[in-house]
Amino acid sequence: MANYIVSYDLNGSTPTHKEMDAYISANVKWTRGRILETVWYIGTSDSKSVVFDYFNKILSKNDRLLVVSCSDASWRNLIVNDESFRSEWNANW
Repeated sequence: MANYIVSYDLNGSTPTHKEMDAYISANVKWTRGRILETVWYIGTSDSKSVVFDYFNKILSKNDRLLVVSCSDASWRNLIVNDESFRSEWNANW
C-alpha cells in the first residue's frame, strides 16, 4: 500500500467541487479523505500514475493537479479526525 496526497485547483465551470467529491468517493478500492479544502489523502496499492490518471480524467485543461507519493508527514488540525487519519496513514505506510 502507498500514501498519496492529491491537490487540485478547479479553474472552470466543470467539474464542480461537488462533482469532484462524488467522483473521488466513487472509487471504493481506495482509502480516502479530504484533509484540506482541495487536498485529499489516498491510500491504495495503485501506482502514482494510476492515481494521477484517475483524477486527470475528470479535470478540464485549465485545472491544476498534483499527486505526491509520501512515506512520512506531520499534520495538525485537519478536516478529518487526526487520530483516524493517523491510523489510516500508518496502515498504508
